[in-house]
Amino acid sequence: MSTWLSLLPALIAIPVALVTRRVLLALGLYVAIGALILEGGWLPDASARVGSILWRVVSDRDNVLIIVFSLMIGGLIGLIQKSGGIEGFVHWAERRLLDGDPRRVAILAFVTSMALFVETNFGVLIAGLIALPLFDRYRLSRLRLSYILDTTCAPKCMLIPVNAWGAYIISLLADQGVERPVSVLIQSLGFIYYGWIAVALAAFVAATGRELPWKLPLSQRVVGDLPHFGTEIVPHPDSPGHPRYLWGPIGLLVLAVLILLPLTGDAPLAIFSAVTLTLIATLAYFHRERVMPWRRMLPPIWQGIRVILPLMYLLVFAFSVGVTTHELGTGFYLATALQGELDPMWLPFLVFGIGCLISFSTGTSWGTFAILIPIVVPMAEIFQVSPALLVGAALSGGLFGDHCSPVSDTTMIASLAAGVEPIEHIRHQFPYALVGAGLALGLYLVAGVLAT
Repeated sequence: MSTWLSLLPALIAIPVALVTRRVLLALGLYVAIGALILEGGWLPDASARVGSILWRVVSDRDNVLIIVFSLMIGGLIGLIQKSGGIEGFVHWAERRLLDGDPRRVAILAFVTSMALFVETNFGVLIAGLIALPLFDRYRLSRLRLSYILDTTCAPKCMLIPVNAWGAYIISLLADQGVERPVSVLIQSLGFIYYGWIAVALAAFVAATGRELPWKLPLSQRVVGDLPHFGTEIVPHPDSPGHPRYLWGPIGLLVLAVLILLPLTGDAPLAIFSAVTLTLIATLAYFHRERVMPWRRMLPPIWQGIRVILPLMYLLVFAFSVGVTTHELGTGFYLATALQGELDPMWLPFLVFGIGCLISFSTGTSWGTFAILIPIVVPMAEIFQVSPALLVGAALSGGLFGDHCSPVSDTTMIASLAAGVEPIEHIRHQFPYALVGAGLALGLYLVAGVLAT
């Protein structure tokens, strides 16, 4: 429809998310208002349109594959924890890697999280399960651990997009009629300035132990007997707990993704197949090794799935926001409205800034991508600016909120994995996010000048 009304869903949903801190409510409201606008305010037709949008999302093969394999990854984590593989790796690392040096503990957490780039929550939970007992043993701050886990969570998956993130962005670009979406995504990686800066800051903190002198005030309740993922599933008492019970499944999963992705040329199918293969192989391997009997393998799988399940609702609505934004023609309206009124040099700067605002308000990078990519693709064409630059700025803005928003699912997961209060985790890492965003804004301004 391409009128000013196409902006209304975002203008209402973002403040609602900021005030209520309820992401599902905000994204659902976005879809509902968009449907009302599309149907001219007629409620019965708008209700049918909402149903149509949701059906389009859940009937899409790629969407279903992404949702299902995310749940299966939760089950795989539960199975690995039950096997005692994480405990075994912790004991091995103390003997072979750490040599009593506390800095090596933080570096291990950073490297482990970065290496597990196939899925966000998978990497955060596994790295947290490994590092938390070591951080406590060496009397390192759990807040430092939660910062490292959260900072390496979304950026690594976007900067190494051989995972669902890459598949999702490719799908969004293809929906906007981009002829070579894979090429545009690859070219955009160098423009995800916030992601690179955030990872570099986390690496510096892990390697040196030094932190920013500016800190927001923290309460005294930072660590203690807070529950975390490791308390949800207790390792099987009869399991020998070898490190290979951890790295075997992880290595197979990463290897399978890297092999199947170029063979199939289909990212959702490749990752779904890799997770399925890994889960079946892990079950068979644990049975052969007599880690636990068959009947005791299913409960930890279900427990792991239950941890991930609430995040899937968010995913469905994130996809629905993308469909709604495309049908409203928001991108075309903004692009045509700004043409002749805005100097193109400001576009990367503004796209990143708007992305930061949206992602911080909604707490979801994927929802932000769903809103911004349908907007920036037509803007790049009309303003004759590199689509890779604007896509990179949009992806960068989405990462900001995913990293530090109070309503971000990864913020909650990182707090859970490190055993700290979410609000303390947010206060601790927010200064780092502001520093990264400030540096990125400067780089986008320079990039905009050079691009025009």
